[in-house]
Amino acid sequence: MLKILSRFVVGAALFLSYQVHSQTINLTVEAIYPPQQAEFVYQPLADWLAQKTGFNVEINSADNYYFYWRDAKNQNPDFTLDAPHVAAYRMAEKNYEPILRVAADQRYYLVTNQNLDLTEDIGKQLVGQRVITFPSPNIGSLLYEDWFTDLFLQPQKVVTALSWKDVINQVFSGEAEAAIIPEYLYQLYPNLLVLKESKPFPGQVFLASPSVSPNVKSSVVRALQDINDSDAAYQILTELNAEQLKEVDIKDYQGLQALLED
Repeated sequence: MLKILSRFVVGAALFLSYQVHSQTINLTVEAIYPPQQAEFVYQPLADWLAQKTGFNVEINSADNYYFYWRDAKNQNPDFTLDAPHVAAYRMAEKNYEPILRVAADQRYYLVTNQNLDLTEDIGKQLVGQRVITFPSPNIGSLLYEDWFTDLFLQPQKVVTALSWKDVINQVFSGEAEAAIIPEYLYQLYPNLLVLKESKPFPGQVFLASPSVSPNVKSSVVRALQDINDSDAAYQILTELNAEQLKEVDIKDYQGLQALLED
């Protein structure tokens, strides 16, 4: 009888262990890369989370930024890595909980490699010129609408880029005369002429769905926190364009969902 009970206990433990290690969690990321490239870029993060938590981790990225925003309204993934205004929407409307954020704030810059006069009206100088950025409601696209309000003194808005690298490449190739890009990308090309600069926006943020169990959430949180203290995880931070992750002050994100109202 004791042997049968012992086998039952061992079998149950093995079953539970199998259940934990075979569980799949999904992580939806901001659509700033084509899906296949996103899978490659975020694979180190997925591998790290899988190693630390024992869960299978599935990375999901929409085909483009519009679909990313549409999916944010219609779908409820387990975890997300969101742009600040989309994160604010999920927190306010869907009760998602912020976990950690990319530490650095991000400004956006309107830049060019053309010889423009900063003492003259930028809108006039760019009339008929091409300004490339991501599709709406990416912050770059929303800033374009704020910066160019005169219908008669507007450049041509181009939103065909598939990645931020593609945005900057189109400027250098002459396919666009200017671009609106985030600060981390501008820092790689400091010789570009800055025409306009935005206010700072808080960094991308990891969120957890309210439907995720506390045990799963705490396991993922610990794994993300460990990234800061591991030399082996340096590549993850590099792919996130981050120096470190830090705790979230919700006040930094409150109200940013208003950017999406239009």
